[in-house]
Amino acid sequence: MKLWPRSLIARILLLELGAIAIAAVALPMLLTSFLRTEAHRYEQRILAEQARTIANGIRASASGPIVRLDPAMVRLYASPYDGRAFVVTDSGGGTLAESPYADLVPWRNAPRAGRQLPFRAGAFVGVSQPVRVGAARIWVIVTQDRTGPGAILDDVMHGFIRRYDPVLISILLLLPLINSALIARLFFAVRDASHQAAAIGPHNLDVRIEEAGLPLEVAPLAHATNDLLARLQASFRNQSEFVANVAHELRTPLTVHRVELEGVEDPALRARLRGSVDRLGHVVAQLQDLATLEVTADDKFETFDARELAQETIGLHAPQILAAGDTIALDAPPGPVLVRGNPVLAGLALANLITNASRHTPPGTLIEVRVGPDGALLVRDDGPGIAASNPQDATERYWRADHERSDGAGLGLSIVRRIMEVHQGRLTVQSHPGEGTCVSLRFPLAPEAEVTSPS
Repeated sequence: MKLWPRSLIARILLLELGAIAIAAVALPMLLTSFLRTEAHRYEQRILAEQARTIANGIRASASGPIVRLDPAMVRLYASPYDGRAFVVTDSGGGTLAESPYADLVPWRNAPRAGRQLPFRAGAFVGVSQPVRVGAARIWVIVTQDRTGPGAILDDVMHGFIRRYDPVLISILLLLPLINSALIARLFFAVRDASHQAAAIGPHNLDVRIEEAGLPLEVAPLAHATNDLLARLQASFRNQSEFVANVAHELRTPLTVHRVELEGVEDPALRARLRGSVDRLGHVVAQLQDLATLEVTADDKFETFDARELAQETIGLHAPQILAAGDTIALDAPPGPVLVRGNPVLAGLALANLITNASRHTPPGTLIEVRVGPDGALLVRDDGPGIAASNPQDATERYWRADHERSDGAGLGLSIVRRIMEVHQGRLTVQSHPGEGTCVSLRFPLAPEAEVTSPS
């Protein structure tokens, strides 16, 4: 089982919790050490200042050095309450002056050097300050009992730590909550970019991911994705242009072949060749439809009348339907049916359905086009139906019931399905063998607006 989460936010918070756990242990220890060091420095600084004050009061005399203390210093060393004491001693260890109760402190352990030095002796800390009086060198030794009632620095320090720990732990526990909210806010731009990328498809390759506002760590990925989309868009455009050019170039030779077929004397051969040319012409027409679909953008949507679209499409294809021996009828409401979409693509979809109904049914078939008030266009025939377990399979590209390519490339219904995807509409196919086929296109209804003619 993988314990490492896939979410980047979860990973950041997990690492932060680990860092917080380490900080919760290390910070009090470091702070205690820091405070203790600072307390000792402060203590040594006070003792050194007192030693210098005493040294400044030493004067030379004929009988030897004389110590004259400031009254404040006399009061400070008059009591053994906090373990303070001082001694003025010579190099031989003799006492030249001392405070009351000096015999209670281990001043003899103090170093006697040419510079001021701190020292420790059990519970006592002190400072040894050298003083030159005339030709003689003496030392002022000042001590402080760290366990005495007056030495409260350690107590203050420990009391501070006891109060500081709960505050520190509370702050550390709040940090993940605060940071998770801040990180989530920072990732809003990343989520927006993800939604933009998810909305990009073959029909809107001109859309790009917004790079402004993205974190520096993510912006290169968005930029690379936009470059990829630009290359895909160019590739799709080149492919569509190639298909359109091929289809266009094939139309002229096909027209010439149709004319030349009139010179074939054998009626059976002429009919067979004409059928082959017609099937090839149908393939070329489907290729042109496919190229039109790929280059027509969905941002050209407008409000149009589905009923008028059906009338014009039927009018264009009625001669072919009647020439094939079929009949076609329109069932539409008396008023306009306003839908939102691209009328060129919608007409292409309806034309494909009408053509399919005529080509894949025997002569004499009735093809009915119905316009519903809900924006649906239905093409129904009374032919043999689709021989498939699932009629929706017929919308797959290159699908054919007989698995042959003799009369088309299997693109008709797949083109229709793609058009409905562009419109965010719905394509449904209902068919039963021997009962005919009904294909419906449902376009989004438009609000009441000015009707734009599909012509």
